[in-house]
Formats: sequence, structure tokens, C-alpha cells
Amino acid sequence: MTQPAQPSANAPGPRDGAGKPLVLVVDDRKDVATTLAAMCRALGFRAVAASDGEPIRVLLDRVRPDCLILDIMMPDEDGYEALKEVAAFDPRIAVLLVTGHGETWLRMGVTLGRAQGLQLVLAAAKPVRTDDIRQFLAIVTTHRDAGGNDPV
Repeated sequence: MTQPAQPSANAPGPRDGAGKPLVLVVDDRKDVATTLAAMCRALGFRAVAASDGEPIRVLLDRVRPDCLILDIMMPDEDGYEALKEVAAFDPRIAVLLVTGHGETWLRMGVTLGRAQGLQLVLAAAKPVRTDDIRQFLAIVTTHRDAGGNDPV
């Protein structure tokens, strides 16, 4: 990743928002990251969008998200590499992998994420639909409320 990530200017800080889970959206296309973050906000979640830039570990340290929407196909540090970092940082962080490159890439990502020890890894094909985001966030909330993903 070569350029600094650009967190969305109107995104809330990591711990404000009355306990609503915080979603970190990472996609090398800024328009996609911003749109997915806006979808999360429209569904009542806090969200920060980051386009290609900082390594995932730096973003995790700074944002401390409850969950992550992650593009698989990015230059430099792709989603598969990022899964290792997420698992090492906190395996309770729920991950929604997204790609426009087909179901095979998504299945591989889910398998790799689980093999790394991530507790909750799901996948959605691009273009990501609102229903995909709604379902992911509902699962995140249920998982978190059950104690599987306590706030960081």
C-alpha cells in the first residue's frame, strides 16, 4: 500500500456513538470504501472508510474496529495478507471479505481467515448490496451481544 489511507472525514471517532459497533471499511477504491461506510452508517453503525494507503495493522491500531469490511484484491497488501494481521491483532474482529473477482476468491478468503483463527469471517461479491451489509452487521451484533466479539 503506497498512499496514506484517508479515513472518512465525517466518520465518528473510535469510541463515540453510544456503544454502536465500529466498522472499518478497507478498499483500494476510495469511492467503494466511502460508499460501503455510508451504507453501514445508514444501518445505524459507526464506520470509517480507508482507501489504499496504510498497512492494515496501522489502521487496526488507530481505529480499533469491532468489525471489518475488507477488499480481497488490493495492491501491495491484499486481503489475504491482511487477514493474518487481523487475526494476530484480535481474532474476535468479525470480517466481511468482498471482491468482484468471483466466488472462488471469496471461499479461499473465508477458509484462510478461519485457518488463521478468526472467529467470524463472511464473504460478499461486489457489487455489495445493502442486504449483504445488513446481514453481516446483524450477525456481528448478535455475535458481539453473545460475548463473541466484545468491544475492543
